[in-house]
Amino acid sequence: MINFDFKETLNIFTNKESEFLNIRFWLVFLTFCSLLAPLQAWGAPSPEEVVSRVQAQYDKSGGFKARFRQESRMQAATQGEKAEGLLYFQKPCRMRWQYENPPEQKKEIVADGREVWMFIPQDAVVMVYPLNKVLRSDLVMRFFSGMGELSRDFQISWNRPPQAGDNYVVDLFPRKSEPELKRLTLTINPRTYQLEKLEFTNALGEETRFAFSQMQLNMHLDPGLFTFTPPPGVQVVRENRS
Repeated sequence: MINFDFKETLNIFTNKESEFLNIRFWLVFLTFCSLLAPLQAWGAPSPEEVVSRVQAQYDKSGGFKARFRQESRMQAATQGEKAEGLLYFQKPCRMRWQYENPPEQKKEIVADGREVWMFIPQDAVVMVYPLNKVLRSDLVMRFFSGMGELSRDFQISWNRPPQAGDNYVVDLFPRKSEPELKRLTLTINPRTYQLEKLEFTNALGEETRFAFSQMQLNMHLDPGLFTFTPPPGVQVVRENRS
């Protein structure tokens, strides 16, 4: 006959249940703690590493195409100017901006590697600038051209602490003061390290925002995209090269 000790058996089940509850408690607790842990603890890169990876994306891409939305306004203003269109870029310094909307403000900006042509159809005029002068002031072109090292030229920090699943948002402040740029903010896709937004403020308080979409990297673009022939009857105004 088997002796059955009910009290001892109850103690065994009670201890097992207590042990199970303890394990479940710690699993829940650890899961909760992991949700509260900063992204850096999960192996997220530093802001400097994020910017370096972004720059590497565009440095290795021979050419790309993207849609863009642009908004410019003074900091004190409640509304600004908005535009959108297509951007083509070919390294080292060839680009084409086709402003499509609003229709009454259509224009084209074309850089062929030597000069930059700004065509304004409604005014029947095209302004021509030496490329070296434009590069000193056109931050977006300098960024995509890989002119200089961002980590060398800027102090880099998080705009806001990164969270799992969110875009990286990084602030860059120039190490040397320059009137064209007070602050640069990049919004970066954490999966592709492609630039989704670029925002900058100059010393006059003007804010400019670009949002990029449908970006296609490593494209072989038609060289004809980066040449401009003025239509008949259009006045050509060239800035002095000196």
